[in-house]
Amino acid sequence: MKLKYLGTAAAEGIPGIFCNCPVCKQTRALGGKNYRSRAQALINDDLLLDFGPDSYWHACRFDVDLTKIRTLLVTHAHEDHYTPAELAYRENGFGYLNGDFNDDDSDYPHLNVYLSGNSFAYAPVHFYETQIQKKAPVDFHTVAAFVPFTAGQYTITPLAANHAPGFEALIYSISDGKSTLLYAHDTGIFPAETMDYLQATRPVFDFISLDCTGMVGSCGSHHMNIRANAVMKQKLTAIGCAHEKTVWCCNHFSHNGRRTYDTFVPVAAEHGFVVSYDGMEAEF
Repeated sequence: MKLKYLGTAAAEGIPGIFCNCPVCKQTRALGGKNYRSRAQALINDDLLLDFGPDSYWHACRFDVDLTKIRTLLVTHAHEDHYTPAELAYRENGFGYLNGDFNDDDSDYPHLNVYLSGNSFAYAPVHFYETQIQKKAPVDFHTVAAFVPFTAGQYTITPLAANHAPGFEALIYSISDGKSTLLYAHDTGIFPAETMDYLQATRPVFDFISLDCTGMVGSCGSHHMNIRANAVMKQKLTAIGCAHEKTVWCCNHFSHNGRRTYDTFVPVAAEHGFVVSYDGMEAEF
């Protein structure tokens, strides 16, 4: 399985869109991996995790062919993770997915979007979803925590996140039959029902990506920092959900975490974590 982080920041990005704090100033001075756009990730070339406001930029910057995406997993309906209005551009006339200006859209490959029922019904985005379903080759599917489903070559298990309860926020276990990823953003320390499910089913993850919005700062109960990441590492290892070669990765960062990429890498390494950056690739 190949994972590519397209964006690795929380809602305001790093540097923050309207911010001049020390971290944002330092980020502008350093550039490179310290710059972070809003969180999104790509698996192989056909599965996308979240569809936020930087999706178009990610496609341009990293040469991602969005016509190849068959599966979109949405963690929750906060605007930095889900902006479905732009899915309307799959409609014929905006997007010629077969490259032929004379094609109708009857044989266009459909994009399958998976999200919780509450996220799908969230009023500010539900209008776009209902209009898109009428015109574009996009199909929406509501999923529930702890109910696995198949999408293409992947077996996907949504898990309950500790984040934005009104949205039924989800994190995802994704397997292609050879390797398994745990993508856990946005969430705080996993809720009891998720830990109970993992202990009962014992999936073994080859790559674990954990929310680290707070980095070395505080982050409330619905996100994590490096200390909480270390706790989750201990918990998941104790119930057999990791092996000796499992890669542990911090992702999803805010400038409120008080570190740039460069200054956070050694801190994360002390706990056995690598630190994601926009464009980072991993194969496992």
